[in-house]
Amino acid sequence: MSRLQSISPNLYLFADTCNAYVVTHAQRALIIDCASGAVADHLSEIGVHEVDWLLFTHHHRDQCFGAGKFSEQNVPLAVPHHERFLFERADEYWQQKRLFDNYNDRSTFFSISESLPVAESLRDYENFTWGPYSFLVLPAPGHTQGSVALIADIDGTRVAFTGDLLHADGKLYQLHAMEYEYGDLAGANWTAQSIHALSKQQVQIALPSHGPVIDEPAECIQQLDQRLHRLLKLMRDRVAGTADGRFAHEIKMEQITPHLLWGTAETCSNFYVIKSESGKSLFIDYPYASTMLFMTALHSAEPFAQLRFVEHHLDELCEEWGIESFDVVIPTHIHDDHVCGIPYLQRHHGTQCWSLDEVAKLLEAPSRWNTPCLMETPLRIDRRFTDGQRFQWEEYEFEIVFYPGQTEFHAAIFVEIDGRRVLFAGDSSYPLKRYLPERDGEWMINSVLRNSLTFGMHRKCADEFDRLRPDLLCPGHGTYWDVPPEAFAAHREYVEQKEAIWRDLLPAPAELGVDLFWTRIVPYQLQLSQGEAAPLTVALRNSFEEDATFEVTLSSHLNLAIEPQSQSLRIAAGDKGALQFQVSVESVDPAERNRRHLVTADVTVNGQRHGPVGEALVVLE
Repeated sequence: MSRLQSISPNLYLFADTCNAYVVTHAQRALIIDCASGAVADHLSEIGVHEVDWLLFTHHHRDQCFGAGKFSEQNVPLAVPHHERFLFERADEYWQQKRLFDNYNDRSTFFSISESLPVAESLRDYENFTWGPYSFLVLPAPGHTQGSVALIADIDGTRVAFTGDLLHADGKLYQLHAMEYEYGDLAGANWTAQSIHALSKQQVQIALPSHGPVIDEPAECIQQLDQRLHRLLKLMRDRVAGTADGRFAHEIKMEQITPHLLWGTAETCSNFYVIKSESGKSLFIDYPYASTMLFMTALHSAEPFAQLRFVEHHLDELCEEWGIESFDVVIPTHIHDDHVCGIPYLQRHHGTQCWSLDEVAKLLEAPSRWNTPCLMETPLRIDRRFTDGQRFQWEEYEFEIVFYPGQTEFHAAIFVEIDGRRVLFAGDSSYPLKRYLPERDGEWMINSVLRNSLTFGMHRKCADEFDRLRPDLLCPGHGTYWDVPPEAFAAHREYVEQKEAIWRDLLPAPAELGVDLFWTRIVPYQLQLSQGEAAPLTVALRNSFEEDATFEVTLSSHLNLAIEPQSQSLRIAAGDKGALQFQVSVESVDPAERNRRHLVTADVTVNGQRHGPVGEALVVLE
């Protein structure tokens, strides 16, 4: 008797170390989670002569340890994008895995021992097409942080290959897999969000990696959801839900004014939605779904881990708030926790991204820049604004300003909504009591020096806050605030006091002690092939508090040609300047390929050498 169980004419289950699933078309097959690989010995029983693809829901050994049997036959592998490292660089993972003083509870220890060739990434919310089938890649973090579910219509039935997200009868396959950080159960919160997303797909059959086929997935999801809520009630300190016992996906929007909605402080960073009478909406930022889920990824002990966006609140906006389209999104600043959802809006809802030019230049080309908290994915910028520009969207008139507080690459957006003068200030301005409850009545500007800062940047924020005079401040984190008349003087006083204390702390020129990026090479990351040339710009900022001559020499241990080798430029105090260089490579040593190498800018100012204070990374291809 064949070990292949027919689920429908073109869909089969093979019980092994996990359930391997076979999808067929014209005597060819696609296999999902191949387990030991033994399924290959039985494919002829169902008339299959060729395997075109292996797809995987997650990286665990019981799912994929037999994949080498197929890769030897040149069958390509497609794996979850967020776990690709654990397939194609498994040997490297085991070399760098921490063994002592280890507080990482993730189940990545259940990875394969030898690397596998990977042909394609299964990217969240995209589709993988084979033959007549299109598989939606639905993020399904829970059992592992990078898991996916694959959803397709097969033989007239909507089917979900769910990995180990859920088990029949509303169970979890393994509780220990829910531990991510030491002793937590963060995976349970991820699971709750993932099964909620799965429930919206209205699948008719769920095909798990372990256990029987789930013929009533909606009922199974409901049962598991109830059990997870009981777990949350018992162990909220470990599962990290809200104080009133909700998971991340259950956090609802809050109405600030009739036409202004807020994602609440429970989301990772704030986002706001402005409603038009036409049914269109404009977003200010679009972040991760919750702080806890963001921090789990942000503080991952795995060096290969990437932050992962999961869609949230969009159904609610349509069904409960009457939004008909997600028309425009405006980022307040460049940080990934504020802009990570924008690529999703662009790809799946046609949302336009409008941005201040000083923010746009980083978002559209992040690899060109060296600054914290950048998202790797470039954004398409559909409309750019200059500092102080006014623009119209639907019935609202906006003003956008350069607002370099928490980061140099920051905007604030001002608009009147329902009779309120609203300032979306991102991460720059707050009442100080958000951080120090005893300091009520004081207002402040955030400082992160590595985000690039000069004293003049915070003065610019104080000037704009005073000029625009909002009565409602909508910041990037925490609650929104009514702005009393005395806030403007308090805000400026904080800026002036901070500058005075910092200047007293630092030797002259004090500006240089806060300006980390007075020398910056752009692009920061550069790929060069043999015989190729590319420009490098050395951007200079005179933080020396007097007119100065800058002499810049570029150098590298690589066999790079740099033209010219050195240049000089006179820059007035407080001004900026730039020098243009060109680098090229005539020959590439194979040992130096696909590795990062430094190009440094050695800078002398008014005869005083400061050394190689700026750098860029060059990868030879």
